Amino acid sequence: MARQKKSSMEPPGVPGWMVTYGDLMTLLLTFFVLLLSFSTISEDKLNEAMTSVLSALGVMPDNMAVVQVLRSNVSPRIPRRAERIARELRRMLQVMGKEEDVEIEYDKQGGLKINLPSRVLFDSARAEVKADARPILSKLGELLAEIPEKFIEIRGHTDDRPLKDMSVYKDNYDLSYHRAKNVMLFMHEEGGIPRSEFEVIACGEWQPVATNDTPEGRQRNRRVELYVRGQFEDDTMREMRDMIDSLGISEEGAGQAAAPAR
Repeated sequence: MARQKKSSMEPPGVPGWMVTYGDLMTLLLTFFVLLLSFSTISEDKLNEAMTSVLSALGVMPDNMAVVQVLRSNVSPRIPRRAERIARELRRMLQVMGKEEDVEIEYDKQGGLKINLPSRVLFDSARAEVKADARPILSKLGELLAEIPEKFIEIRGHTDDRPLKDMSVYKDNYDLSYHRAKNVMLFMHEEGGIPRSEFEVIACGEWQPVATNDTPEGRQRNRRVELYVRGQFEDDTMREMRDMIDSLGISEEGAGQAAAPAR
């Protein structure tokens, strides 16, 4: 019998490697859709995740992954909106001659910490905002009002010296509370920030940053601190969209990526 010739024709259907490749690209699109769906994200964590994914897929420029990791290890990137607000506030304080009194820092959560010494805001053992402190709080409220989805925690602090018997306040807790509250009320009335976006906390004398054994230390401990959280990451979302566009992925296409292609 003549040997039967093997058929040179491949079986019908899509090659297996194309199915795997299609699934991989669908998962990548889904990953981007999930990232874009978050209202706020940590830029450092986002960059690390994107670096890992893009590096594994081989679509990153050479050495980009190494540069990204090194940069994140050196120092966290400050959101541009937070940096701009801090810069404008420092410029305003410099014009007023108060740049050495008010401290502005970036915290690890990507927000702002603003330290207002009591000597700038109040008279001794009083909680009424001084007249020359009103422009500072007014400008501060104006700048903070720009932040979307903000939440401002205001903490009042005192030193450990007891109040005099004639004081209108019961103790240092009471004094620290009214100082923080009056700062909140002023920023609400002058800056138009809703009360619902504030939290007032009385710390009294129990969270010192210096010794209470010296006049200088007690002066440092008398302060009002503002911890500002909000949607600082708008630039991160813009960078995400630019990267998606650079990969040839439209936003409409990304919206349709929820249904896996088989």
